[in-house]
Amino acid sequence: MTFETDIVGRALLADELVRRGRAQLRQVVLDGHRRGLSQRRIATLTGRSQPEVGRLLREIGAPARTWMTARGAAEAIKGELGQGDDDFALRTLIGAINDFRGLRDPAEIQDFLRRPRPTGDRRWDTLLAAAVAQACRPQGVTAPKWTHRAPLESWWFPSHGGGLLAARTMSRTPIDFSRLGIWLDASAFQTA
Repeated sequence: MTFETDIVGRALLADELVRRGRAQLRQVVLDGHRRGLSQRRIATLTGRSQPEVGRLLREIGAPARTWMTARGAAEAIKGELGQGDDDFALRTLIGAINDFRGLRDPAEIQDFLRRPRPTGDRRWDTLLAAAVAQACRPQGVTAPKWTHRAPLESWWFPSHGGGLLAARTMSRTPIDFSRLGIWLDASAFQTA
């Protein structure tokens, strides 16, 4: 085998590896999309830009979705909790609720409201359910059955609002959360 023949063979192999890698990346992006993750979240998880994720989804003919569903939020929250990042888990939830508030198409709303898989933490599952139920009312949408949850066994302050700030946080917590033993200032959902 000559040196030039070796170079041609290695170049062809490299091209094949690139094609396989591209196909695998498309599948990963499509899987994330099907699980309800937003393009922004898929981009973060894959180390790509959101425009690249959008382009990949268009290439494979997936319907465009730039918002996160409750399923996607639960999946992302589970990932953040696994990394010990409760703050980003809360930001993810807030972002998903803000996305929901912007939806007008009934099909998109129903897609958002599909039952999520558990996050692995009952407190977070309950918080997600309460937040979705609360967000349904102003939309004029009946909250899905999965949002009906029993109160937590002990109080929980997901946003470090306990301690010296407990009374303030408790006075600013919507009834949807406080009845479940979750204490979270309502203003948390005004920013993401």
